[in-house]
Amino acid sequence: MIALADVAVVVSNAKASAKWWKRNLGFAMFTIGGTGHAVMVAPSGDRFVLHLCQGFAPLEPADTGIAFVTDEIDKLSARMKKGNVQFTEPVHKEEWGKMGKFADPDGNIFWLLEATSKMVTDTLKFRAPLLTKRRVKRSSGEKKR
Repeated sequence: MIALADVAVVVSNAKASAKWWKRNLGFAMFTIGGTGHAVMVAPSGDRFVLHLCQGFAPLEPADTGIAFVTDEIDKLSARMKKGNVQFTEPVHKEEWGKMGKFADPDGNIFWLLEATSKMVTDTLKFRAPLLTKRRVKRSSGEKKR
């Protein structure tokens, strides 16, 4: 079995970055190794995480190509602005809907897209079976169980 686990985002201070994600977007923080060796953040209930990598590579802030979707972009972006989140591209309307881009404290750029509640929940429903389904390849000589 193979599954997508995380996306690495290079940061200067993983614990401070995790607090920023929690404060401004309500993300949960996870650590691996008890000592906080691997610090990860994700929206509550999501299995896909951002691995906040401190000291593994030089900081090279840029557009990450990572997008978050919400059904309340105006409300969420207003809350984020109150937390002093810098929007590098303010929320604006496109033909297909609203979008904006924001930066974390290290200058990494993330996308924020608006979608209907139905689309967001349908996406989660679609992904859930894919995340839990296990496919086991059997060799030609192995019997079915």
